[in-house]
Amino acid sequence: MESEPFALPDRPNVTPRLTWWQRLARSIWLPGVLAVVILAALYLLTLQRDVNGSSHDYMIDVGEIQVALNLGGTIHYTGYPLFTMLSTVLTAVARSVGIVPAAAASLSGLVWSVLALLVSYAIFWRLTQNAWLSAAGVILLGLVETVWIHSIVAEVYSFSLLCITLSLWLGLRLAERWKLADWLGMCLVFGTAVAHHRLLLLFAPSLVLLTITAVWRQPARWRLVVAGVLLFLTPFLAYLYLPLRAWQGAAWVYGQPGHWAGFWEQFTGSEVTGGLIRPPQSWAEWVENGRFFWSHLRHQLPAGVVILGMVGLVVQVSRQWRVGLALCWGVVVTCGFVWLFPPAVWAPAALMPAVFLLVGGLMVLLAEVGQRWPISRWLAVMVLLLLAVGLYRANRPFIDSLTHDPNGRQVIETLQAIPPDEVEATVVIPWGGSFFAAAYGRYVTHELPPTLTLVDHRANFREIVQREGRLLTPTLTAGYWSADRWRELLGDVHFNLVAPGVVAVGARPYTATVPTTTVFDVGNGIQIRHADVERTADGQLLVTVYWQAMAPVAQNYSVAVHLVTANPPQGPQDILAQADASHPVSGYAPTATWQPGELVRDTYLLPIPEGSTPQAMRLTMYSQDENGQFINNNWLSLPVP
Repeated sequence: MESEPFALPDRPNVTPRLTWWQRLARSIWLPGVLAVVILAALYLLTLQRDVNGSSHDYMIDVGEIQVALNLGGTIHYTGYPLFTMLSTVLTAVARSVGIVPAAAASLSGLVWSVLALLVSYAIFWRLTQNAWLSAAGVILLGLVETVWIHSIVAEVYSFSLLCITLSLWLGLRLAERWKLADWLGMCLVFGTAVAHHRLLLLFAPSLVLLTITAVWRQPARWRLVVAGVLLFLTPFLAYLYLPLRAWQGAAWVYGQPGHWAGFWEQFTGSEVTGGLIRPPQSWAEWVENGRFFWSHLRHQLPAGVVILGMVGLVVQVSRQWRVGLALCWGVVVTCGFVWLFPPAVWAPAALMPAVFLLVGGLMVLLAEVGQRWPISRWLAVMVLLLLAVGLYRANRPFIDSLTHDPNGRQVIETLQAIPPDEVEATVVIPWGGSFFAAAYGRYVTHELPPTLTLVDHRANFREIVQREGRLLTPTLTAGYWSADRWRELLGDVHFNLVAPGVVAVGARPYTATVPTTTVFDVGNGIQIRHADVERTADGQLLVTVYWQAMAPVAQNYSVAVHLVTANPPQGPQDILAQADASHPVSGYAPTATWQPGELVRDTYLLPIPEGSTPQAMRLTMYSQDENGQFINNNWLSLPVP
């Protein structure tokens, strides 16, 4: 038989192989991935890139974690060992490609948050079956203040959100279909969550509700329960990291986890939790706690979103009662804990799971409305995106103020100004943000010399002064250790400034050899043995003056240091800058406490206004009479270099 012209031979049906991008474009994951990429880009733009300087409650532990992750150390109760180990690895990887230490530590928080948001998208889609609505919900969630902040700093709570969302996602999968891997994975992940933060144990009833039916139907249910319990407990083995790092002599170890008492104190958090887990004792306290809780929740989400989100979770109860009750329980128990025990937690961080669930409830409600009125589906997406824009505009300035606070950098720069002949010393700073900043400069970036020994408020100050003759402390600690407080702690002490903002607290008066080229009688029983002016690297003028009491000084004098355009100045218009002080040595050394012959080293830092032509630096001491009139003593004029 004659064949047909141009006939093609038969070919088997071959499914074309798709690239990963084509598979993603056809999958439900595309909207979620796009949403998370947008959020990740925003997080990178607002990432904290330098040592923390903010003292806001959001940031109170960030400096400590920045140091610990860069040194492979341990952090405060309850230790968070899994987070610390994994984030230390991420930090090391980031630093290996040239990222600065603070940003590298912040990136670990970003990684956990991105993963948590991807899991959140998977949960939202499972609840709504609407990919673009779920993606818009993820963007809204990612711009909530507490979620955003914990995504761009070195903190533990983005890891908490990842653990609990992943636990719930696996639980939801088990509620639909039994799979052994999901059961074992859920037990392990939930154990990780509780080992990380004990508050997350409150979600156990939610997971029981989601999985009890599936587990009970299995013939080997009791063996599955035993296996689940063992997997749940397995992450707690990570706590061996705490004593291990202590025994290895890590540079940064919190507490004393190398001993049983110290380890148990950190594991249980008993250092602080003892008096904090206390329910309200009166109706007024119940009301006050409720106001506290509601103000924090409403600050994170608009009140309408909170209400509609709860309505959506109730709708979910009517659709799938176990799933709905599990999610409702998560909101109620988290909010209830903050209501009952507000001092025990930082409310915005503790409320993160509730915020996530309330946004999920809003997704359920909007999906339900979309099923009844299809025209509203894209309108719902637009409304969510508008809400997200509103959150962005409301939260961005505050978040930038936290991550760009210069105080931490200023602590390092203050200590860097200590002269080379003074750096073999012990620096005392109370445990907290300033201490963490100094530790960052000393141990992480090595901006501070290794001869500076850094200790906190728990050190034996008397022993340090007896051994070294003095200790150094930044003047920013004056609110914690005033001059009177130092006298209570150490007895008769003497104060000198070794650099602007750094005071030496010593058992003896200043004894260094001082040039006598500028001996000047102030006219009040005090003379200036030496004074000079020098320009600093940043263009400011550093004035160093050595005062000496020639006889007992009967009253306290203030100090005036003026940069002038005319010498003598003809009026206030001739004063370019001034650095007056109520007492010498940044207020630590009132003149009435000086002994005859005692030398006191003092420093002042003045800016040079742009475009000005200073002629002299003038300094003196002054007092006030009974009418409040200033009485100046003799002025010393110094040339401006």
